[in-house]
Amino acid sequence: HKLHPKCASWRRSLLANMRRFVQLSQQRAGNMQATPLAQCGRAAPLRIRPATVCKRDSDSAFSSSPSSQRRCVVTMGAAAATSSSARLSRRDADGHRQVVFGTGRNHVEGSRLLLNSRHSAFQISEERLHEFLQAEVSFFAQKESSSLTLKKVIDSSTPDTAAALAVQELPIRFAQRILQIEGLDGWRSSPELVEVHSLYSRSFKDLRLVELDVENLGPFTDVVQSLKGRMKGVIPALATAMRNLQSAEDYGEQHINNWLDTFLLSRIGTEMLTSQYIACTSSIKDSPKGRRGGIVDHACDPAIICDRAAKHVRKLCKSHYNMEQELEIIIETGASCEISGQGRVRFPYVPQYLFYILVELLKNSARATVESSGGDQSQIRARPIVVTVGADPSQVAIRVHDSAGGIPFSVADRVWSYMYSTANQSTGGTGFSQQGTPLAGFGVGLPLSRLYARYLGGSLHLLSLPGIGTRAYLYLKRLESEAREEVPSHIGHSVQPEPPL
Repeated sequence: HKLHPKCASWRRSLLANMRRFVQLSQQRAGNMQATPLAQCGRAAPLRIRPATVCKRDSDSAFSSSPSSQRRCVVTMGAAAATSSSARLSRRDADGHRQVVFGTGRNHVEGSRLLLNSRHSAFQISEERLHEFLQAEVSFFAQKESSSLTLKKVIDSSTPDTAAALAVQELPIRFAQRILQIEGLDGWRSSPELVEVHSLYSRSFKDLRLVELDVENLGPFTDVVQSLKGRMKGVIPALATAMRNLQSAEDYGEQHINNWLDTFLLSRIGTEMLTSQYIACTSSIKDSPKGRRGGIVDHACDPAIICDRAAKHVRKLCKSHYNMEQELEIIIETGASCEISGQGRVRFPYVPQYLFYILVELLKNSARATVESSGGDQSQIRARPIVVTVGADPSQVAIRVHDSAGGIPFSVADRVWSYMYSTANQSTGGTGFSQQGTPLAGFGVGLPLSRLYARYLGGSLHLLSLPGIGTRAYLYLKRLESEAREEVPSHIGHSVQPEPPL
């Protein structure tokens, strides 16, 4: 991958000198005085693991001057773990180089970070580590993310293969999103964007400081679970930040939509990789029946997912509007002989993604049905929401049909915008995180649902007849080899919106 010549030269120099430094440290472990690097010959190459990084203090960190300061770091194991191994301080003739020997894992001692290889540990400051990680972000962000197919995800259904796939892809995708935030004018003035940037930076750091050991996946599993937990509030934070930036920085709505499409599409990819790994490490008894492994169900029944989504929305609607009776949602399934021998649609897919899309579509239809009926129970019963499932050998199609009056032509072009929500009119001008309700959400449900559909090669369309109702059409790839994720090709790439139906 193309790098700035100076950055590429630095990286090669760092890795080469680290090999010599590690071997020298191992050879001199029994001596209190270590020979300066300038007096050493070329050392035999030392195998560097993928998670191994090193850092120098300045341009002359590995120069031939005996008095130049030299520090090196080899990151092996969990950065937050502690070690009780004894350590000895090593310095060169001028007392500038600090080396700490030991056999434990990486740990923090005061404001210094101690990082260990199998035989030796080296010490650098948190500030120096931060500088190197910034360089690593730039390096990984220049790489291209691999466009995964559903088949590849299914094949990565063991803990070691899922971990290898995550280690390969996650640093690239996190680095690209970090630089995407930094490329946005005025991002430092937004507390929400600063927080999201910090979350992604911490996750990138954790991924680079953990060693992937297939014989002991515990530390890597801890890192993945930790980053998944800290990312739960990203979507409402982004929605609030972009809404504020739109007014403060005079960003156009289309620019914001493209930016969020790019960011959130990548987030879906990282969420899929981490969820796949966590699912593969869980015990077999915790996996749903019929699942081959991981989060992909190779015999996913969309009618069953529709029924689950309908039950969920009925409960939300009844609770939110204090309805005496549940909203009527009818599930219809086509019985074509092309679907399956038993007349049921089954195909490989991620059930949780399909459930999310259907819940968002049904929530919109349910809210519109209740509000357009003025709360009249007889009118609500006369306007059932109908969900129809059909398929042919190549695709699965799901239609959600309501009779709630449709979408006015004046706002039809904005329904896919993250900056537009019909809930805004009734909830006031407070932040998105405060506007969220069980039925209205944060105003990003519909465009995010379309991203989930597009992620694996599908599509989502709306067809509205004002005064009558709205139909949503969801199309999904049925063949696992054709269900390929859509990923931004590089840092500056923006996902282009689909044309309206």
